[in-house]
Amino acid sequence: MDSALQVEWAGALGLWTGFIFTLLIFSALFGDHIVARFAQYVLVGTVLGYAVVITWQSILASTLVTALRSAPLTSPWNWVPVALAAILAVAGLERIFAQGRARTTRSRWRGALRALGSIPALLLAAVAAAVTLIGGVQGTLAPQFMHAARSGLPWDAAPATLATGLLTLLITTAALIFFVVDADRHLAQQPAWVQRLMRGWIWVGQRALWLAAGALFARLFASRVTLLIAEAAHWTQVIQSSELGQMIETGWRMVTGG
Repeated sequence: MDSALQVEWAGALGLWTGFIFTLLIFSALFGDHIVARFAQYVLVGTVLGYAVVITWQSILASTLVTALRSAPLTSPWNWVPVALAAILAVAGLERIFAQGRARTTRSRWRGALRALGSIPALLLAAVAAAVTLIGGVQGTLAPQFMHAARSGLPWDAAPATLATGLLTLLITTAALIFFVVDADRHLAQQPAWVQRLMRGWIWVGQRALWLAAGALFARLFASRVTLLIAEAAHWTQVIQSSELGQMIETGWRMVTGG
């Protein structure tokens, strides 16, 4: 089998696999069943595996492993993430193999291992939360608020432009207040008119977020349906141009007499 034929078979196999798993995932619209969950598990596992490979090739293997192999004693701080990763891996394996077993006595080494394993897990969670929070504030909320406050309120502009700027500033600040202010905790000691004003502002931010989430979900659903239609059309063209498609067409003509 030559290389061209192997490439063709590999492409056809990937096309069939993607098409079948797309249908399996979309079958979740008819209810939660084992086939859709299996496709979702395979999708999540594939994405996680791809992320691990990309992280290893782009970050760990190119920087950390190369530095440790070339000069292991020059920078001892490079061994800290290696030690944390090893502790997390051992603690995770211990939790995996310990599931389903009856706990008669709690050994000290398992308690110490789980306590040590919680350190890198908490570090990962803290870093992820910090990156998400800082990225959301610096990359989305703060620039949007500053743009609305600086350039969105030209007082000498047309009434429609001024109304658009005020509405943008109102929705931006309302969404920010909705995330930051807890009405039951922060407004309990405030005057009644402040409570009404802030609750109304929070109400606007909550509805604006609902509308934005609905628009994003609708756009995501439309894009996925478009990809499904494009994949089905491409799959149909591939089948029609292959020997299998010609056999199906010949058989159909024999059955219908066309």
